[in-house]
Amino acid sequence: MLKVERLNAFYGQSHILHGIELSVEAGRRTTVLGRNGAGKSTLLKSITNAGPKVEGEVTYDGKPLSQRAWFKRAKDGLALVPEDRRIFTHITVEENLELGRFGAAPDRPVIPPAQIYEWFPMLGPLRARLGGQLSGGQQQMLAVARAVASHPRLLLLDEPTEGLAPVIVQDLAAIVAKICTEQKITLLLVEQNIWFGRQTTDRVYVLDTGSVVFAGSWAEFDADETIRNRHLAIA
Repeated sequence: MLKVERLNAFYGQSHILHGIELSVEAGRRTTVLGRNGAGKSTLLKSITNAGPKVEGEVTYDGKPLSQRAWFKRAKDGLALVPEDRRIFTHITVEENLELGRFGAAPDRPVIPPAQIYEWFPMLGPLRARLGGQLSGGQQQMLAVARAVASHPRLLLLDEPTEGLAPVIVQDLAAIVAKICTEQKITLLLVEQNIWFGRQTTDRVYVLDTGSVVFAGSWAEFDADETIRNRHLAIA
């Protein structure tokens, strides 16, 4: 479904990503792990044409993404939850969710509000509250719910657990796994939280200083302790 080949990314003269090779098969769920500064968010921004200068090729269903406008990508079934959430603070929870549904298409009908509130029970009592009046955890739930409302084929999550309380992280992991399973949504997650990645995905990549240093299953990841110690441990 999504294929990244020979990808290099630059901010000015700084070479951030080096020859990235990554693929996400339809229906699979994949985590990209890495420490701060490893290039995880830059990878998502490179895939979505959201900042860095990019060399290489990114294809979605065999078609290049580089020149495709974001509203067309949304209609193709891509949905991004950025690291900073991008909640509209001056409108209500319900209105934020309504905006998310514009990414739906005839072959992917919108998810009814009642279903969204069933998946995200925290949001139901808050539907009339302004986005700016929500806590960080509530905003993150809303950001994911807004993306899911469009019934995406591919969901991109950028560091969804950052700054969240452990109980919210646990709830979010269960919700994301449930929705992706029920709706057959393909997932690409970038994270530092190994536990969250393990709960929500079945394949893992590890980035270190802008390069892929591991790709495989969680069982293969667990079998090689040097991966975690060398590339994920904090010195």
